[in-house]
Amino acid sequence: MNTGVVSMRYAKSFFAYATEQGVEDAIYANMLQLMHTLQQVRELTAVLAGPSLTNDERVALLCSAVDSSPVYEDFIRLVVEKEREPLLIFIAHCYISLYRKAKNILAVTLTTAVPIDDGLRAKVSAAVARGDKVVELTEKVTPDIIGGFVCETDSHRLDASIKRQIRDVEKELIKQNRKLV
Repeated sequence: MNTGVVSMRYAKSFFAYATEQGVEDAIYANMLQLMHTLQQVRELTAVLAGPSLTNDERVALLCSAVDSSPVYEDFIRLVVEKEREPLLIFIAHCYISLYRKAKNILAVTLTTAVPIDDGLRAKVSAAVARGDKVVELTEKVTPDIIGGFVCETDSHRLDASIKRQIRDVEKELIKQNRKLV
């Protein structure tokens, strides 16, 4: 079966159950932690896929990766029993998307060459806010961009970095130079 379809089914069911239990905010935090952990610790996915762990050990490992709640633990137990651990990162991503849509949250990633202050953070949040959406701003500091910023939302990317501007000038110079030859 399609990875996306299965992941979305699990995420929708889990979101509905968490909402019914009134713990969707805590589960959202758990899913953010889980997704971050699975992205950062690639070996964890390999360990979960291997035959060396029992189901209880897998559940314990996945619950120790986050500040888990009983509802989260029950869900992880279900995922492990159904042998869907390889889909956990996709399920977490789908849950996060469903939560943000339900809570009217706009996820924004701002990449800068140096850390920004609170004033600039507030200006960026106000600038990207659409309607009554709540802005969830994630900041990244990447000196490679030299200066400026890169602002990414769900479906848009604004690259106003010095690195991109230098690259654009370089392309233009190469283009002009080819015309001369």
